[in-house]
Amino acid sequence: MILRQPPRLYGIRRTRWRLQDVGRALDWLRGYSEAGIYKVLKRLGFSRKQARAFVRSADPEYHAKWGAILQAFVEAIAHPLEVMVLLLDELTYYRQPLPAPTYRRRGRSQPKAYKEHRANTRTRVVAALEVLTGRVLYMQRSKIGKLALPVFYAQLRTAYPNVRTIYVVQDNWPTHKLPEVLQALADQRLTPLFFPTYASWLNPIEKLWRWLRQDILHMHPLANDLDTLRQQVIEFLDQFAHGSDPLLHYVGLLPG
Repeated sequence: MILRQPPRLYGIRRTRWRLQDVGRALDWLRGYSEAGIYKVLKRLGFSRKQARAFVRSADPEYHAKWGAILQAFVEAIAHPLEVMVLLLDELTYYRQPLPAPTYRRRGRSQPKAYKEHRANTRTRVVAALEVLTGRVLYMQRSKIGKLALPVFYAQLRTAYPNVRTIYVVQDNWPTHKLPEVLQALADQRLTPLFFPTYASWLNPIEKLWRWLRQDILHMHPLANDLDTLRQQVIEFLDQFAHGSDPLLHYVGLLPG
């Protein structure tokens, strides 16, 4: 489709397509007005959309790493009682609320994210998403690092004592690859796999964090009550303790 290609390939010295440019590039649209071209594109399912920032992974082992992860998925689907795939990631959130869009009366006044004159204390969460059921296991602490990760790995093994192979798929945070952390994985009979570098979009658990931010962290009124904020994060994650098809749909692991 020409709309996925730069206009310069068609002799148009621009970086983005305009309606009149599409009319010039496609012979069968010549003579159409801009309104007519717009209607044709709309009938074909195309519209003008906001772009998002995107960085292509430069990892030379991209295909090998991604292939290993996909193979783990295949094994888990074929042997669901013997093989498990867990997607692991960490999140940092803070005492002070995140500003975000919300409904207010039209006019010049803006919604306010109310902050307090207190240290912006951070809290860390590490979580693992089971790809076949949507079950979420997590641990919340003030710090997640080389001391906390072995504790969480033990929690994962305790949750699945009879599963033969547990793949733990993680990003390339250097702490994940420290010798003592890798040894903790081995001690718990967990098999680490690593996403390609700079490819966070490949990890569906990122959308779990998005859901958490939207429901709990954005515009929260609890800057003066950190304990309650942390409890609300716990309650949010606990709803997935026994698996969740809606979560699998939301993160893209189930269609629809």
